[in-house]
Amino acid sequence: MSSLSPVVNGNTLIPKIVIDTNIYISAIFWGGKPRELVDLGRSGQISIFTSLDIEQEIFRKLKTKFRLSEEESAQILLDFSTFTNLVITSRGITVIDDDPDDNKFIECALSSMSGFIVSGDRHLLRLEHYEGIKILRAAEFLSIISKE
Repeated sequence: MSSLSPVVNGNTLIPKIVIDTNIYISAIFWGGKPRELVDLGRSGQISIFTSLDIEQEIFRKLKTKFRLSEEESAQILLDFSTFTNLVITSRGITVIDDDPDDNKFIECALSSMSGFIVSGDRHLLRLEHYEGIKILRAAEFLSIISKE
């Protein structure tokens, strides 16, 4: 596999990725490619990394935009924690001026040494890559790993 710093599981290299909030929420409510991606993380075929900032954003969106209760939102995050790896981000960066809130995904990818950020966010996608990290849509990432 061609990802930066993949995790080794037996003799298989497992891509390390960060998924943004809209990918995870799409996986929950609508399925499709985002759910395929999350399911790869659940099954251990990829390693998904997250940070406290990302988890807080997911929690906040579930409550405000989707009007879930605090308990329902907490349960979803608890499920999320069963197949993701929490990292403490060690480097604050400012790369995306148009939407500085998106910098947390790059910070998480840098701290976890992930090779990919999977996103549907135009600010992130416009970057295409940052310090060796490829920024792709879910379908693009799935296409890459299906070829390997």
